[in-house]
Amino acid sequence: MPAILMNCEAVAEKYFSQVKVELEQMSQRPRVKMFLATFDEGSESYSWIMRRRFEAVGIDSILERVGTPADLERKILATATDDEITGCFVFYPIRFPEIEDYQFMKMVPAHKDVEGLSAENVYRLIHYRKTFEGTSCKAVVPCTPKAVIKLLAEYGIPIKGCDVVIVNKSYSLGAPLRRMFDNLGATVTACDINTKSDSLKHYVRNADIVVTAVPVEVELFDEADVKPGATIINCSFVNNFDVERVSEVAGHISYRQGKNYIGQITTAMATVNVGYLMKYKMNHKERDNTE
Repeated sequence: MPAILMNCEAVAEKYFSQVKVELEQMSQRPRVKMFLATFDEGSESYSWIMRRRFEAVGIDSILERVGTPADLERKILATATDDEITGCFVFYPIRFPEIEDYQFMKMVPAHKDVEGLSAENVYRLIHYRKTFEGTSCKAVVPCTPKAVIKLLAEYGIPIKGCDVVIVNKSYSLGAPLRRMFDNLGATVTACDINTKSDSLKHYVRNADIVVTAVPVEVELFDEADVKPGATIINCSFVNNFDVERVSEVAGHISYRQGKNYIGQITTAMATVNVGYLMKYKMNHKERDNTE
């Protein structure tokens, strides 16, 4: 029996609707400042999609194009003290080869961090701290890893006690996703494009959940390497395995198919994070007024 194709679009719409209702109950609209420092077509397209989605749920956004590393640093740091701005979002990869992306991720103020990639928010994730210190406000976590976890939860796929393989070690996806699975009781094997093919296939054969995110089209494994009934999620824009053949063995599968892909849930998780940051901002303001 072919694998169940996971409906990412429906899961995303569920969260978009929830965020819209929550924001309508707030006294002011959130405002997010977005920074585009790249000519990458994917980032250009994503910025347009994100702004449209933000507007639909009640989030105002401002997109600024940035030309130098110093300008990007200045603009990111300025959001920390700008009371008009609820959060900021940087589209990666950036176009400054002399500075790695994570250097800018570390600069983002934790209480304005829509992506959940700042040093402080990653620290919370590592130590499984679910709220901002001193408050009951939920802390933000990286959007795409959170999307993967939410997709699994929607289909009732257990994580605790499962063997998981992640084929990506990036700061924005593979590393935080590994920590999330660890926190939820899974045993995780982290691989990447440099992992020996035989080793990768060995790990996949024993995995209950496989998440791939290799940015080039490649056949990492085939149906003979997939554990019957396993869940296979591809977060890349291109295929990382033969979809038809793997679908004959897997229990659940997710890959890019028109509008049905994990990126839809990633955008939804960004709106969820904006809601969390807005609640933190309002909580912080209320505490200031009572002191």
